Amino acid sequence: MSNWKSLPTKSWSVTGQTLIGLGASEGPYRTSYAIETGTESFLNGRVSAMIHITSNRSVAGAGLICRANEIRTFVAFYVVTSDIAAGQYHVHLAAFKEGRIVLSAKLKKTISIPDHQFHISLQFFSGDIIGEIAAGPEHHTLSYTVAEVPFPGNCGLIRFYNTTTVARKIQIEKISVAPILPERDEKGADDPAIYPYSVFLSHSSADKETVLKVIESFKRNNISYWVDHENIEYGDPIVAKIEDGLRKSKYIVVCLSEKFARSGWCRAEYGAILHREFSGDTSRRVIPLSLDGCKDSSAIPLLLSDKLRASFTDQTDFNKFITFLQN
Repeated sequence: MSNWKSLPTKSWSVTGQTLIGLGASEGPYRTSYAIETGTESFLNGRVSAMIHITSNRSVAGAGLICRANEIRTFVAFYVVTSDIAAGQYHVHLAAFKEGRIVLSAKLKKTISIPDHQFHISLQFFSGDIIGEIAAGPEHHTLSYTVAEVPFPGNCGLIRFYNTTTVARKIQIEKISVAPILPERDEKGADDPAIYPYSVFLSHSSADKETVLKVIESFKRNNISYWVDHENIEYGDPIVAKIEDGLRKSKYIVVCLSEKFARSGWCRAEYGAILHREFSGDTSRRVIPLSLDGCKDSSAIPLLLSDKLRASFTDQTDFNKFITFLQN
């Protein structure tokens, strides 16, 4: 238990096998966290602990972090007191960048935590994050796919709003083999019931005219596809529709162009699948397709730069790409 670093300094202390958070905090959520530095940072793993919130503050919170660095960037799974129901807690999964939340998910209902003690675990593999809490007789699970490309980091504990926190039975382990994910559980990757679409087209709306020409080629060659303007109607929940299309598509084709480089939304679309490739999951694939033949490196996202690209402007190459999708 000696290889812990607290941020801010001296905001956590080690006593035997117990980690205690007390005192200094910083940022808009008055946070302090401690990371285990005895091992190299890693991308995939699990962390768990028994946590006791000992302060009687009206607003309190504590939990676990993974993929953490020293500039308050990490993924956190934690509880925080409800501002509506007394004695209840909200359960959150959130990604923080330099101390501020950039995306998050929350359990729909609040939970009770008898004696303010609970067992908490956080599993992270590629873009898939699963948090579990056992409080008294109740067990709660919250999962989320983080749409930003992950980077290795350290694991540890976090507390919010200057909450005095005691953590015991802390366990951290690296995962080298992918957990069984729902989409690969019972049926093979080539099963049309799993992937009714061959292709999910991720593109900038500014490239729609060219994308329509790509779609015409898919139609002529009986390649099933999902594209936003054909599957999202007025009033539909956009994010839910896109997530459904991604789940049902075998290949995610990223349509690259100078215009695409300016679209952060597109990165969120293909990011979660790219996470899995980085972690050894080859059942699905992200494929770059150059729409305009642009060779400017700024038009090609860094994490796609090493992938073999198909070209729409090179007819011979595009025909090979069509044949690949048909097989």
